[in-house]
Amino acid sequence: MLRKQWMLVFMLAVVSLLAACSDEAEEQSTNEPHVLKIGHATAIDHFGHTSFERFQELVETNSDGQIQVEIYPASELGGEREMLEMLLMGELTMMAPASAILDAATKYMAVWDLPYLFTDFETAHRVLDGEVGQYVLDSMADKGLVGIAYWENGFRHLTNSVRPVTTVADMARLNMRTLENPMQIKAWSLTGANAAPLAFNAVYDALKTKQFDAQETPLTLMYSMKFHEVQNHLTLTGHTYSPWPVVVNKSFYDQLSPDLQQVVTNAVLEVRDYNRQLSKEDEQKALQQLKQAGLAVVELPEEEKLKFKEAMSGIYEDVKADVGEEFYNKLMEAAK
Repeated sequence: MLRKQWMLVFMLAVVSLLAACSDEAEEQSTNEPHVLKIGHATAIDHFGHTSFERFQELVETNSDGQIQVEIYPASELGGEREMLEMLLMGELTMMAPASAILDAATKYMAVWDLPYLFTDFETAHRVLDGEVGQYVLDSMADKGLVGIAYWENGFRHLTNSVRPVTTVADMARLNMRTLENPMQIKAWSLTGANAAPLAFNAVYDALKTKQFDAQETPLTLMYSMKFHEVQNHLTLTGHTYSPWPVVVNKSFYDQLSPDLQQVVTNAVLEVRDYNRQLSKEDEQKALQQLKQAGLAVVELPEEEKLKFKEAMSGIYEDVKADVGEEFYNKLMEAAK
């Protein structure tokens, strides 16, 4: 009995000591700034990096230095899949990746990959900033991510090194790099291409060595990644609008005071508008630069875009089955 009592006293003493150390460490940590660590895949001369720099300025200023922001650009920390794993494990704090990458966190993110869901920027912004877009962001909470808003990557277009693509038939047997997402692979396979995924940071070398003939990205990324050096033909397909969902590790976010959470959220929203303006300005500039660099440009007529949409339409039913008819119908109504 005495031995049991002694053990109980000893355990309580240890618990008390640990609690005291924890309190002391917590008190000490409150005097140190929170470090918000960001990773992204774009080059430092791309407006994506400029957007993060603006975010850094806003957060550090408006938090009075209570939050320090570190930015790791140009895939310094690995590809977007690798960075997403780091984000989920808390080794990274914030990302704004291609939406297709976030299929690992929520099935609803696949809806933004539907071909020709949006045909203009205004509709895309309205849906993403509205109830449907917020539902998709909120659906990541149980995976440990806080989705705040959508920045812009832009409408995606097609390049290749084999031939001008003027019709769906021209896609036949092209070795096509896609995003690391099953829906993307299926969509391009339905056009007749030999589609396969590859991390974005490996695409240039894969095009240079002819592992792949073709790829699809927004114009600004094409130019900043120098794809014009290893591709010959550009087709302005505009097949999908590509948002950058801004996501934060939930454990980090929950550790912030409500005031600091608001600082982060406000900065993301302010940069969203700044980012979209940069995207608009840079898109036309990038198109001219790609032409000057020697890419032969095909402006795909609307009737041919409809044929691309028809060829890829099989993934609409797949997405509908995955996300459920109720949400799918709400999305289609919002996107009208």
